[in-house]
Amino acid sequence: MKIKNMFFLALVYAYSWGYCDDTTNQKTQIQGVGMNQIIEHQKEKFFIGLELRTNNEECSLAMPIHKDRFFKENILSIIPNKINWDILALYTDYEGDYTKPYSWILGCEVSSLVNVPEGLVGKVIPESRYAVFTTKGEFPQGLIAAWQDIWKSNLPRSFTSDFEVYRSDFDPQRNPEVKVCIAIEEALLQSVLQGRF
Repeated sequence: MKIKNMFFLALVYAYSWGYCDDTTNQKTQIQGVGMNQIIEHQKEKFFIGLELRTNNEECSLAMPIHKDRFFKENILSIIPNKINWDILALYTDYEGDYTKPYSWILGCEVSSLVNVPEGLVGKVIPESRYAVFTTKGEFPQGLIAAWQDIWKSNLPRSFTSDFEVYRSDFDPQRNPEVKVCIAIEEALLQSVLQGRF
């Protein structure tokens, strides 16, 4: 399957750390973020995937092994009720901010969590406002640049659920676009946009 091979190559080269319903898009620039992003409201999503509990000190070794398992065991094919064939890399269950342990889960959006296969986890990605970054340029450099901008920014992150979206037509050479969706604190967003945070 093409997406399997392309995503596999992408994650081999990318040092990953961490669809969007366009109901209320708002173009904005957050101070300290060098690339453009939009703030958008996204509805609740159901997600099934293969979970890895990690942190930023261990993830460079743990994530490639986890990604290999995801593809060797053909996890995507056993996920029921898929909405589409896009692969999501979900960052969730943070114990604090991005420097603390979190879960990194590879999988996809589904229509229901009624039938979660053994060995996989079902998660609800909460309805929220998200800062959505669309990577530009070559892969994985664009993705790495996006995450570096996010970490350096004053973005009011909620640390609930963040995710990367690798569309089914993702190709690191011909179609390297990845969307990085960062959950934000609604209450703090206005202060940031007005320069008070």
